[in-house]
Amino acid sequence: MKSKLFVMVMLMLLSLTLLLPSVCYASYGATIPANVAGSRSDIITIKRPESLSASTSDKTYTISATGASGTTVTVYKYSPSENIGKLVTGSRQIGASGLYSTVVDLTDDSNTFIVYAENSSGSQVVRIGINKIKKSTVDRLKSVTVTIKNFFG
Repeated sequence: MKSKLFVMVMLMLLSLTLLLPSVCYASYGATIPANVAGSRSDIITIKRPESLSASTSDKTYTISATGASGTTVTVYKYSPSENIGKLVTGSRQIGASGLYSTVVDLTDDSNTFIVYAENSSGSQVVRIGINKIKKSTVDRLKSVTVTIKNFFG
């Protein structure tokens, strides 16, 4: 009787041990909590934008990263009114090249994206802010000429 009980307990522990990784690293679906945090900071490296924030007058923006082959990357757009991230691009795995990129649509003013990366060693969350500048503002900035004479004069 004791050996059967011991076998049952061991089988339960083994099954829980096998299920634990899938519980710890569960993927998010169409939304992600705004306050989500990853367990690591070295799964992917964001290459564009260079400083995790950028400004552009374009209607779209390319987010790019590098990471290990097999890493799954998903991009969400933060919705301040609902305090969640909504799925922008479906989950894609980084291939043998180690490169990842996706194009996101920008709305007026501020755009915050939550990049969620996951592999067998854990998960990482990177927040990226992209400000959309009006084309007229860019044109005005381009027309400004500063010379030493009118700067000091």
